[in-house]
Amino acid sequence: MTGDLFARFIERAGPLWARYVHHPWFEAIHRGDLPMDRFTFFIVRDMPYQRDFLNALVLAASRSEDPAIWLKLRDFILKEVDFEESILDEIGAKWTFDRWAAGPAREGYMNHISRVALEGNTTYIGAALLPCAAGFTGAMAAPADKSHHPEIYRRWLEYYEKPEQGEFSTDLVRLFEESATLLGEQELAVAEMVFVRSLQHQIAVFDAAWETRDEW
Repeated sequence: MTGDLFARFIERAGPLWARYVHHPWFEAIHRGDLPMDRFTFFIVRDMPYQRDFLNALVLAASRSEDPAIWLKLRDFILKEVDFEESILDEIGAKWTFDRWAAGPAREGYMNHISRVALEGNTTYIGAALLPCAAGFTGAMAAPADKSHHPEIYRRWLEYYEKPEQGEFSTDLVRLFEESATLLGEQELAVAEMVFVRSLQHQIAVFDAAWETRDEW
């Protein structure tokens, strides 16, 4: 799943990347002891964000010589949105796609992705989405033994174990790597800054979910 440039970005991010993929939220859901309010908090606030993520994939398609693959990725995320809806409905949580429902951490991330998608090329868009898309899939790698996990956590973890998740991440990394070959070092440096900023936003989102606090 990891291409050469993506791997370089991860290596340079160093402790920042480790802080993300080993976040206490991830560690707790892997153990099966994540408090339900922290789980619900994250998914409820993921719904407004999904709209901007989907829009970014459409904008990438509009600038690509192969728009079909970007739209295929969008279709994949739509299925993930359906899965999250089903989880929220089962929990009985109130949620909305309204972007004005996002708190500071989420809105900051949404605004970052939206601006990159509006102004940037496909390399920059890929860099903005990679921490969430490819990084999240890796961080959600489930423990072998989930027998002691709450049933809803088992289903959540198993969803991210599906082969389609790895295929999605691989496709996004490939598109990012291929488009990056057309850029010079200065543009690649911008792509790395975009990647790091997304990573910082991603950590802020999980910090908010861990603290169950992201209010204006």
